[in-house]
Amino acid sequence: MKFQGILTALVTPMDEQFQVDEAKLRQLVNIQLDSGIHGLVMLGGTGEYAALSAEERQRAVRIAKEEAAGRVPVVAGVLEPGFGECLKACKAFDSMGVDALLVLTPFYLSPSQPGIIDYFQRIDQAVNTPIILYNIPYRTSVNMTPDTVETIVNTTKNVVGIKECSPDLGQNIDLLRRLGSRISVLSGEEFLAASVMTYGACGGIIATANVLPKVWLELYEKSVAGQYKEATDIVKQYIPLFKALFREANPGPIKYAMRKLGLPAGLASTPIPAEPSQETRDLIDRLLTEFGLL
Repeated sequence: MKFQGILTALVTPMDEQFQVDEAKLRQLVNIQLDSGIHGLVMLGGTGEYAALSAEERQRAVRIAKEEAAGRVPVVAGVLEPGFGECLKACKAFDSMGVDALLVLTPFYLSPSQPGIIDYFQRIDQAVNTPIILYNIPYRTSVNMTPDTVETIVNTTKNVVGIKECSPDLGQNIDLLRRLGSRISVLSGEEFLAASVMTYGACGGIIATANVLPKVWLELYEKSVAGQYKEATDIVKQYIPLFKALFREANPGPIKYAMRKLGLPAGLASTPIPAEPSQETRDLIDRLLTEFGLL
């Protein structure tokens, strides 16, 4: 399976006890699929992986898989700092039959590049599910270089893609030069996605697609058609709203915008404030109105 197009980094609707709200999650999955989105990525940072117990994470993925019913790929995020818990989570999702695992670089330990290679090789040997690498250095303080990614791809059987969140456009281009024809290079950065698609990325795993799925689908379709100016114009048009949606800790502002639009997002979990600041709420309200969304 080739992962391409716009995959939504889905929020996890929760109740007041910070447990998965099954009814809202099922509703949200169907809203996303009705929009035409190409896939769902559960339990990334936007999905509040760190806020949920292992049991609740598995329940969220199980619900999404049941509701998607094979209509689009469902990817399970694994955002663990170390090997033991990462392997345990990967095996649990592997046994559930997810379409892929999104596995974060190990963090806190400040691993070397050879250490990162060894880590992913060992995960690869333990599972039978496709793996999408996840590089987000400004969150983890760990950067997985294109050379390292190439070595991992050359020495594993299951690695089929990468969610690249490096803000360095040059690193993105080098990654595409080395591996763009071999794996799915997916942008995870709203502000770089159109540019990276111009260089050959096959899509993105996008948090703001929770709020603006149709906008992201249009951007992707323009890129595929080679209409790069039109694609970048979309980013320039919506950048004030993208910036507002990341003005405070993710996914607080995104969930707020979704609630304003009548979407079943629920509240963010502690330690993220349930509601963004009044200033951020006012800004989002104004922008949603200006863009004709309210």
